Amino acid sequence: MRTDYKELLFWFKTNPDLKHLRKLAGKTRVSFNKDSEDPNQRIKVFDVPEYKTKKSFLRNIWETIWVPAHKLRGSTYTDRNYEQFLSQTSSIMSLSSIGDLICTGPILYYFTKAAGLFSIPFSIGIGYLLLLMSNKAGEFSMNREKENTRASSYLLLIFFGLSLVKTLMSGVGIDLVSRSEEIKNQTAKNYLFESPLVINNKDEYGELLFSVSKECEKLENRQKKLNLSKRRDRKLFSDLQEKMFAKPDQLNNSDPNYLLENYLTSLGPCTKKDLITSLNGRNKYNRNEGLINQNKLKQTQSPISYLYIFQRNKFYNLFNGNPIIGTEDNLRKKYGKSFTNSTIDFNIDCSDERKDCNSKIEWANPGMAINQASSQFYQRLFNKEWENLGFSFIGFLISVLLSTSATVLLFTASISIKNRASRSSHLDAYRQEYFSSIQDDIN
Repeated sequence: MRTDYKELLFWFKTNPDLKHLRKLAGKTRVSFNKDSEDPNQRIKVFDVPEYKTKKSFLRNIWETIWVPAHKLRGSTYTDRNYEQFLSQTSSIMSLSSIGDLICTGPILYYFTKAAGLFSIPFSIGIGYLLLLMSNKAGEFSMNREKENTRASSYLLLIFFGLSLVKTLMSGVGIDLVSRSEEIKNQTAKNYLFESPLVINNKDEYGELLFSVSKECEKLENRQKKLNLSKRRDRKLFSDLQEKMFAKPDQLNNSDPNYLLENYLTSLGPCTKKDLITSLNGRNKYNRNEGLINQNKLKQTQSPISYLYIFQRNKFYNLFNGNPIIGTEDNLRKKYGKSFTNSTIDFNIDCSDERKDCNSKIEWANPGMAINQASSQFYQRLFNKEWENLGFSFIGFLISVLLSTSATVLLFTASISIKNRASRSSHLDAYRQEYFSSIQDDIN
C-alpha cells in the first residue's frame, strides 16, 4: 500500500481544490524526532492553525463578479491543464460581463433617472443583477450531464443573448458619456424648422435686396473713412455718392417696379435698395432684416441654442435648461430691434414659472436620450464614419470580441471529456472506495 500512500500524497500536492489544505499545513508548527522508536510518535503537532471554511460576505460578492475557475466544473476530477483552460474561460467570461456593465452603465442611469437621488444606486443594482444573471447562466451551462444537456444549451443561449443585448448597447452607453453635447445638438438640428434661404416672398427682389444692401453699405463705409477737409477726399466722396445713387436722366416714370425692370443696370446700389424698400413696404423690409439676422444666428449659434431662441415649444419637448445663459443681454442689444419690427418670434427670455432657467441643458425625457444616442451611433456605424465613432467604436468592438470569445470558450469547455469526468458519479464512487481502502489499511 506504500504506492497508494505516495499517490495520495501526490494528489494532495497537486490538486487545485486542496490548495487551502496545503496552505493550512504550511502554517502548522510541528516537531520531528527521528530517534523515537514508535513511528507514530516521531511527529508532534503544536498549535494547529484555525481552519476557516466560511467565506466573508465581500468574498462571496466578488466571486459572483469574478467567477473562480473551479465553479465551472465538478468536484470529482481536474488536472493542471484543464484548470488553466477553465481559468482562462472564467476570466474572459468575467471580463465580458464587467465590460458590459461599465459600457451600459450610462443607459441604466438614464432609465432610472426618474428615481432622483436613488438613480445611481438603482442603476448599479440593475447592472449587477444583469451581470449576475450572465455569469450564473455561463456557470450553469457547463453542466452537460446526460439529464442536463438541454438545460445547459438553453443556459448558454441565455448567456449569449444577454451578452448580445449588452454588446449592442455598449457603444451607445459610451457615446452618452463621451458625446453628450454632440448628441443633444444633433437632435436639435434634426428637429429644427428649416427656414427658407430667400429673404423675400419675391425671389428676384429678395436676393437682390440682400446683395445691393451689402454693396451700398460697403460704399457708405468708404465714405465714412474720407477726410472731407481735403480736396481730393471731397472729390472722391462726390464720386462715390454719384455711384451709389445713380439714375438714368430724363425719366418720365418714377414707379419703382418700372425702374427695376427696365433700368436695373443703370441704377446705383443705394438707389436699388431704396426702390426695393419702397416697393415691398417697410414691413416686408423689416421681415427681410429679421430673416437676415435669423440666418446669421443659425450660423453662429449652436443648433440647441437656435432651437431655444426661435422654436421654444419644440425645445421644451426635447430639453430642459437654458443654453444661452449669460448672453441674453448681448443678443437683445444686437438683434432685438430688428426682430421687434418683424413677424419672426425671437424669444430669449425664460418664463418665471420655469425653475430651470439658470440650469444646464438636460433631456426632458431620458428615453429620448437613449433613442437618439442609439440612432446616431448606428447611423455613423452603418455609414462607415470611422473618424466620428472614436472610443465608442473601440468599446463596441471589444465587447463583441469578449462576448463571442466567452461563448465559444464556455461551449468548448462544457463538451470536454474532462468536464464530464469532473462531474462523473462513477469516479466519485471510485474515489470514496479508494479512500476507504486506505483508511482500512491504516486501521
